[in-house]
Amino acid sequence: MIMYMIVAVMLTIIAIFSIYDAAQLIVQMINSRDFANGLVGVIYALLLTITIIVLFETVTVYFRTKHVEVRALLIAGLTGMVRHILVYNVGTVDPAMVFGTVALLAVLIAGIVLVKPEQLP
Repeated sequence: MIMYMIVAVMLTIIAIFSIYDAAQLIVQMINSRDFANGLVGVIYALLLTITIIVLFETVTVYFRTKHVEVRALLIAGLTGMVRHILVYNVGTVDPAMVFGTVALLAVLIAGIVLVKPEQLP
């Protein structure tokens, strides 16, 4: 139980820093007027924040129910994959890497669609 509380506190701190970083990137993008490059960085930071929040929610749900919800972890994985796709340039990536990424995205999306939300006891 103590370990999960430490993880929750650390995720909260990381989420606060992540939101601060995203806000800084938005201000920097507006000030520099470089929307093409700045927008990718802002989206990347916001997706990281969403991933952290989903993981935090998973930990807090575990505190209450002693049960981990699989759907939340699949959503965190999907968000991480979208962040990964934003980083690499499709024109310079090996086709096998692109195929593997598409296959992983398909599995994650299918899992999110097929896994029903779990009923709380």
